[in-house]
Amino acid sequence: MSHEVSPRRGFLARMLAAGAAIGASAVPRFAEAASVVDDDPWIRQLTGKHRVIFHSHEPTGGLAFRWAATYLDTQKASYGLRDADSSVVVALNGKSVGLAFNDAIWAKYPIGETLAMPGKVNPSGPAGSGALAALLSRGVIVLLCNNSLRASGQRFLPEPARNDNAARAAFYEEAKVNLLPGVQLVPAMIVTLQQAQDRGCRYVYAGG
Repeated sequence: MSHEVSPRRGFLARMLAAGAAIGASAVPRFAEAASVVDDDPWIRQLTGKHRVIFHSHEPTGGLAFRWAATYLDTQKASYGLRDADSSVVVALNGKSVGLAFNDAIWAKYPIGETLAMPGKVNPSGPAGSGALAALLSRGVIVLLCNNSLRASGQRFLPEPARNDNAARAAFYEEAKVNLLPGVQLVPAMIVTLQQAQDRGCRYVYAGG
């Protein structure tokens, strides 16, 4: 016994088949686009089951570093987890980029005064608490926004030079080669935060 297919049902079947073909062809393109982003070194370091990103725009005395350490300490002491079980990211932009400068920059420019952390030594650096290096040794990823670094002369140069384009450009180049070891530059923190959350990082604002 034969069954005729109505014109409407035949049309719907053809549309569903076409949609499936389009969806299948789109998958490789999506995977290819994702692989380009995955080329960022810091993304390849996200290997832990538990993932969190501590974002600091205002330095608040290095709060992001302290919270990252507290997170790892609590995971170990209260839940029996190893540092390797977690991927922890500290993301610095705005004024907080000053937390990643070495002591040469802190001694030469009013970094401490700008961050309300007076002194000529970075308190998170080797001559201070060593907090940043300690976090790196535990696998924490420390990222710094290149856009904020490029604009940082407007914050950290002495007042008369902040409106001088040449002075700001020179400060950017100097600061870029005087970051504390292990700090990784990313193009724009606003994009990096989205990338981190796309890969399972819980967002915590740690500053300001």
